[in-house]
Amino acid sequence: SDLAKSGEMTPRWRRGTFAIGAWRRIVDWLDWMLPEAWNLEHNKLHHYQLSEEGDPDVVEANFQTLREMPLPVFVKMAVMGFFMLTWKYTYYSTNTLKQLLMSEKDTWMVRNWPQAEPKAAPLVAMRFPVAILSSVLRGNLKDALFWLVFSLRWLLLISPMLLSVFAPPALLLASDLAGLWPASAPGSAADAARLALAVCVLAECLTNAHSFIIIACNHAGDDLWRFSSPCKPYGAEFFLRCAYAGVNFETGTEIVDVLYGWLNYQIEHHMFPDMTPLQYRKLQPLVKEVCRKHKVLYIQENALWRTWKTCLVATGGASMGRCEAVLPPTTEDSKTK
Repeated sequence: SDLAKSGEMTPRWRRGTFAIGAWRRIVDWLDWMLPEAWNLEHNKLHHYQLSEEGDPDVVEANFQTLREMPLPVFVKMAVMGFFMLTWKYTYYSTNTLKQLLMSEKDTWMVRNWPQAEPKAAPLVAMRFPVAILSSVLRGNLKDALFWLVFSLRWLLLISPMLLSVFAPPALLLASDLAGLWPASAPGSAADAARLALAVCVLAECLTNAHSFIIIACNHAGDDLWRFSSPCKPYGAEFFLRCAYAGVNFETGTEIVDVLYGWLNYQIEHHMFPDMTPLQYRKLQPLVKEVCRKHKVLYIQENALWRTWKTCLVATGGASMGRCEAVLPPTTEDSKTK
């Protein structure tokens, strides 16, 4: 931004400094995913390959296995419910780390990536023990070592968040063992620890569900499109794809915008990712009017309705549209393929 370039911004808020490093991550942005891994996976791969083959966040592609399973609809919906409540650590933390590791040049992880493991396939946390065990049973110790190292790196990555969930009840139990639990307390330390654990787990489930709704559900639905060709950033095709592969939620007020984390301006966010959130509120009516004037797709719906449409796509009850591009490919566009 202009403020950062002018030197007036405090260094800790600048890109490349904010949340980078073990201490700054804990102080600035403590979450299940590594900030620099999220920056690569989301800010670069997802934003500039939106709904293309290289987009790591295409719900329809990531849930292809679930879509094809011969299971009752209610079972598939239950699976979706599980991932909604846990998706930051079961899906997002693993996939962002995978993308970061794959981007590194000539590292041990890159050189020893298992041949049978598709690099484009989504990686969930449950894959680690399954992959280690299956590799050992096949006698492939090299792959077993790879998955063991990968899983240990992932556990190290999420360890600060694990501590935030399990440290409070553990401290309560430790106080009892150390004789520090007050005798006048209305309950035992074990009761307090169980309650603290329940609160921490419930809070994680709710924050995971909230983030899933405001992040994952604005790029999926049978009224949105996937593209088989790449496009140049900030060209006509790029801006059109922001509308044809994205959805806005309710907008326009402080309460609504804060509840949605300003991700309710998803179309404008993809068009101009470097804008501040407040600018999106000012820009959104203009973008919507331009799209209406030129008969460009512009969808704005309630987040819960979009969550339902996302679940339908993830479970095979609906499918996204497919096309090569919104505009007819030109000679210039073909050069980017």
